[in-house]
Amino acid sequence: MQLLKSIASVGGSYVLSIVLVMLSDPLLHALFPRDYVEGKTIPDPLLWLSTAIFVLVAIFCAWLCAKTAPGKVLTHIVWFFAIGEIMGLGATYANWGKMPHWYSVAWLLVWIPAVWIGWKLARR
Repeated sequence: MQLLKSIASVGGSYVLSIVLVMLSDPLLHALFPRDYVEGKTIPDPLLWLSTAIFVLVAIFCAWLCAKTAPGKVLTHIVWFFAIGEIMGLGATYANWGKMPHWYSVAWLLVWIPAVWIGWKLARR
């Protein structure tokens, strides 16, 4: 039962992060319809805003993972971090050339401190 709770904590938190990040794109599209033109790259300010949303989502979901971990919180956070970083590397590889390179690299880099901040906030 402990293993199932651990999987639910890490997996559920990570899936939630994917869902929230995916929902941010239609939100930004609705708020800035002129900047989302098919066939054109999204302007850098909106990519930075998307990155900021990603950071907030990562912090929240790392906090949630830590709070729902049935034990050994740091182990759960490390798994959450590792899954996110591996999936991020895969997404970067798959999307290389479709977006500015800095965007994918920034997401890989901000994941690290965002997960750490979420873990630290959960310890309070």
